[in-house]
Amino acid sequence: MSLLDDALYMVDLNDRELTAVAIASKWNLGNSTVKDHRKKIGVVHIAPGATMPGDTNEDSSDGSKSVTAVRSRPITLDDARAWIRSSGDKPEDYTLSIKSIAYGLDMFSNKMSATPKHGINTERTEYGIDPVGILAQLRLESSITVGPYTFEIDGDSSAFCITINDVQLGQSYNGGSAATIANFYRFVELAKERIYELRLIGRKLEGLVIVIGGDLVEGCVIYPNQSFSLDLDRKQQIEGVVALILHALDSLAPLFEWVKVLACKGNHGEHRINGKMTTLADNDDTHCVEMAKLALARDPNMQHIEWIIAEEEAAVWTEVHGWTLVTTHGDVFAKGVSGATTERKAHAWFKNMAAAVKRFGRIGQADVLITHHFHHGEGKDWGDTLWRQTPSQDRGSPGFSQASGTYSEPGMLTWVMTPTSRYKDEAVLV
Repeated sequence: MSLLDDALYMVDLNDRELTAVAIASKWNLGNSTVKDHRKKIGVVHIAPGATMPGDTNEDSSDGSKSVTAVRSRPITLDDARAWIRSSGDKPEDYTLSIKSIAYGLDMFSNKMSATPKHGINTERTEYGIDPVGILAQLRLESSITVGPYTFEIDGDSSAFCITINDVQLGQSYNGGSAATIANFYRFVELAKERIYELRLIGRKLEGLVIVIGGDLVEGCVIYPNQSFSLDLDRKQQIEGVVALILHALDSLAPLFEWVKVLACKGNHGEHRINGKMTTLADNDDTHCVEMAKLALARDPNMQHIEWIIAEEEAAVWTEVHGWTLVTTHGDVFAKGVSGATTERKAHAWFKNMAAAVKRFGRIGQADVLITHHFHHGEGKDWGDTLWRQTPSQDRGSPGFSQASGTYSEPGMLTWVMTPTSRYKDEAVLV
């Protein structure tokens, strides 16, 4: 007679919350034998407190959560504690309740509920940071001077290109927003020095291209409870970023005959409700650029600036000395694009744009593609297209570094474009 004909043994096999080890010990069998028997009759073990397909989970904004599940026995408080531990939380931080209703032989409708004992922190630390004031003080203390630009420099026409991206103003870690502003100010000073150096070696640099790559603000609703770990609220972030953009243009634009600002939007700038974006165009990154454009529209000395600012589109382009320069933030790579590395993701996305060139036009015909979002500088020459991923200008992510072991020093990417060279004289300002 086989054990599978033993009714008591079958009861144990069908108890999904009994482990194979427990059954094997009780019946003096090997674990593999029990697992084979369960596989034969189609039974899968479920750990206490674990959820499975068909269970109903609910989460509330106050931190409460519950799960409703059908099991072969009524649940216990030990099951509820195991359920809380499985999500990485501590049972002692919650008030737990259970409810079981029998509605058939060995069939119970069970509900486990958990409510935080102390609630979610709703107090936001006030840091008293004035981003506009910090920048104004840095400008007063500046000691760097740059020789005057003369339009008499010999040499081929050329454009100096820089990127402003992934500033994520509002982060409170690694020195917070004050350190981010000071670092950005330093990048702009270094950019002036770089312009002077290039002109000393004969680069004409009559044009300036500023590529604004998104994630200028940190945002407040990008992930749950984000606003409680920031040192600037949304209003302060926007004011600070507008001041940074204006500072960059005030410092650099007067040094050139013509200026182009090419701006795309990032995921941190998205206006979200319950974690979902409202519309494709509702974005604080491009909003900041639009505000800077409005501010400079009244300045007679800033009428040589051309603005190309994304609305709903993920990528924007401009022509520089006959070359097509394209930028997109990089978060778009996650939408229907596969790839094991950042470079492969970028390449796959660009192939999609090239395949739909009638709809996306020059986006799919880029000579130079500049992307951001991934915070680590890298690049690849794909032949007709040169791809360059920028470093970020934020203070880094401690959580990401602790998990991955990788980090990237903040930097501002610069290069030169001429009628005969799409990309030369690269320098990352650090």
